[in-house]
Amino acid sequence: VRDRVPSYYGENCEVENCLVADGCFLEGEAEDSVLFRQVTICEGAEIDHCVIMNDTVVGEGAELKYVILDKNVTVRPGVKLCGDKKHPIIVKRGEVV
Repeated sequence: VRDRVPSYYGENCEVENCLVADGCFLEGEAEDSVLFRQVTICEGAEIDHCVIMNDTVVGEGAELKYVILDKNVTVRPGVKLCGDKKHPIIVKRGEVV
């Protein structure tokens, strides 16, 4: 059993049309995305059309569009990764970008 605490939605976060698993910590913006367990979206980060897998952290002010992040990825603050619908950016497990 992988029971986790409920997801936390920060006071200023904006989440629209997303599937969010338990244990997430959301303070930024997410739209049209899938967030697996224990995902952290820091304040000022923007996620759009992304799949973000378990135990991943997206730093403050980061911007992700059409990105697939495998497990245990860390996206540093201010990083911009922008793919497109036919060619998403894929980051492998455990990477720091």
